[in-house]
Amino acid sequence: MNLSENRRHQRVQFFLVPFGNNDVRPVWVFKSPEHADALPALLVNLSAGGLQVLSELETDIPAGQYQISFLPDETQPNVTLSACRVQLLWTEREAGMHTRSGFAFTGQIPADLQGLLTHEDAAKLLLRCVIMPVNEVVDLETV
Repeated sequence: MNLSENRRHQRVQFFLVPFGNNDVRPVWVFKSPEHADALPALLVNLSAGGLQVLSELETDIPAGQYQISFLPDETQPNVTLSACRVQLLWTEREAGMHTRSGFAFTGQIPADLQGLLTHEDAAKLLLRCVIMPVNEVVDLETV
């Protein structure tokens, strides 16, 4: 057994994301310690109705409500995005590489995400994030 199999939590998730006609882009999602139990994911599509994320192939996301928290992007360190609450609508295995899941917003879309909707490539964004069931979300302001 190697050291990575002994770890309780996976700290990084790797995605090969199809981009364009014949291009594939490697993307890594690194979780911080405060998100140790969260599922690392990659937001790949954003619309007014909801969003789509990629997660590892072996992970099943049960029906329910979730909070999606966006991770800092090293290329834009001054940009932060608010977490949002969503409802899982569907999941499907995709190309034997990952699972694509569709979520609908359950409340108001945070203003900073709303601003991204006007971006010309909103349907092609790649944003690193983590997914947590709502019942496991800790409100840091009340702790």
